[in-house]
Order: sequence, then structure tokens, then C-alpha cells
Amino acid sequence: MVTSNDQINDARRKINEIINKEESRIVVGWRPTDIDRKEGDVWEEAGRKWTVKNGIKQSVTKLDDAKTPWWCPQCSKPLNHRIDVKFWGIRGKCMECVTAEETELKRLGLYKEYEESKVKANYIATLKDKLQELEHLRDTVSAPEIVHADEEKILMIEKWNVDVNKLRADIQEDIDKLYAALAEVDV
Repeated sequence: MVTSNDQINDARRKINEIINKEESRIVVGWRPTDIDRKEGDVWEEAGRKWTVKNGIKQSVTKLDDAKTPWWCPQCSKPLNHRIDVKFWGIRGKCMECVTAEETELKRLGLYKEYEESKVKANYIATLKDKLQELEHLRDTVSAPEIVHADEEKILMIEKWNVDVNKLRADIQEDIDKLYAALAEVDV
């Protein structure tokens, strides 16, 4: 028969086995150092980019600039109306902020200058877009070919005889005129 002392000794032996088993393990741990991140900091961690916005750690994606924020960055009003979203895409703030800003400019008598600067900036952007388009066309222009085919075979290839060098020269002339107009406006 097992006495109570034997039971106690047996329990102690089992506890010591467990404790000694735990002590024989090598336990390795890592505690991340708390790096104090400030507003606007950008860092890479675990293969992703992170930043701090409004005191919150957020991941940075390639489409962050294309995303519409939930609130106007100037007045914190929700951007839940289609007009507000459109104004944010153009001006970076809601319609009410743009209206208030333009009203203040009218009150101060500065609206004409503001309007002219906006029209000038739009004209310059249009010229630059057209220049880019024409330069791409100049670099890629070739003699046109039209391929007539049905589902099974090519029936006919129609080749047009066009002076590609003359066409490139005409395009370059238009490019030069646009650069002159851009230099005249950009003064």
C-alpha cells in the first residue's frame, strides 16, 4: 500500500522532472524595440512600406495617391458627395473649401489674378500634353498598312506609299511651334 509520504515524494519527483525538463530547453525570444515614429515617417518592414498618418500606422500602397480620402484634408468634412470627390481630385479639398477660398479672393479683389493663373496653368498643361503626344507620334510613325483577313487567312495586305520623312518633318514643325508657344506663355 502506498503511504501518503510516498505519494508526496512521487508528486515532488514529477514536479522536479517537469521543472528540470523546462530548464534544459534553450528559449530564445525577441522583443521589438519600440521605435518612436513621427507623423509622416516612412519605413519598410516585412517587405512592406509603412507610414504614420494622423498618429496611426498605415501601410503605403502604389495607389495611395489615387485614393480619395474619407475627409477633406482642410476642414475634415466627409467627402461623401460626388461633387466633393470631383473637387478633391482637381483641387485637393472639398467644394465648400474651394468656394470659401474663391469667395475670400473675390472679397480681397485678388480673384482676377487667381483666375488668370488657373487658366494659364491649364493652357500650359494642355500644351505639354500635346507636345508629348506629337513627339510620340513623330518617333513611331510608319507607312500605313491595312490587313484584310477573315477568320482563317489573310486575304490582302494594302500598303500605302507615304513619304514618312516628310510626315516626320511636318510633325517636327508643329512640335517647334508648340515649344515656341510654351516659351511665350511660360515667361
